[in-house]
Amino acid sequence: MAVDAEEVQEIGRDGVASVQRWMEATTFMELNWNVYENVAQCAIRCLDGSVKKFDLAGAFLGGDRAPIVVESKKYRSPGGQHKYFKQFLATAYSSTVYEMESLGADAKREFFWVTSHPFYLSGWKDLATEDKIESAIAENSALLAGREIDRTILRSVSERVWVLVWHEKQEEISLTHEELMLVLANLKRKAHTL
Repeated sequence: MAVDAEEVQEIGRDGVASVQRWMEATTFMELNWNVYENVAQCAIRCLDGSVKKFDLAGAFLGGDRAPIVVESKKYRSPGGQHKYFKQFLATAYSSTVYEMESLGADAKREFFWVTSHPFYLSGWKDLATEDKIESAIAENSALLAGREIDRTILRSVSERVWVLVWHEKQEEISLTHEELMLVLANLKRKAHTL
C-alpha cells in the first residue's frame, strides 16, 4: 500500500512534535521553532552556500543558552539513516565553519540527531567522533567548498553532536506541558533571561 506525500509529511510532523515534547520535558532546553511553521529559524547556511533546514531549533535553558538544532527521524527500521546521518555530520561541521568565518565567532551550536530506530550498530559508539565526522566530510566534500579540515573545529563539533534514540512510549513517562511549566517555575532555569 503506497503512502502519499501528504501522509508522509503528517507522519513527520507528528514525529517532530513528539520529539519536541520529549526533549523539552528534560527541563534543560526550549525548542521554540519547527521547520513546518518557522523555516527561517530552523535553517543554517553551509560553506558551499547551501541552506540546511533542521526539524527543530531552540536553545538550552540557563547557563550559556547554547543554540540547538534537531534532526528528527521516525523510522521502523534502520533504513537509509546512516547516509543521512553522515550528511548531518558534514553539515554540522560546514555550518560551524561558515558561521565562524561570516560572524567572526562560533555560535557553539549543539547538533541533535534523534531517531526512533538505531542504525549502523557495528559503529554506534563512534557515531559522534572526530574520525566519523571527518569521513562524513570526505563523502560530502562539496560542503567544504575547497577548504581544508581544521582539526580544532572538528574536535569542537564532535563534542557538540548528540545521537539519541527516542521511542513513542517515552511520552508516557515524560512531563506533560502543564507539569513542565510548574517545574520550570521552580527550577528557575529561565530566570536570568527574563
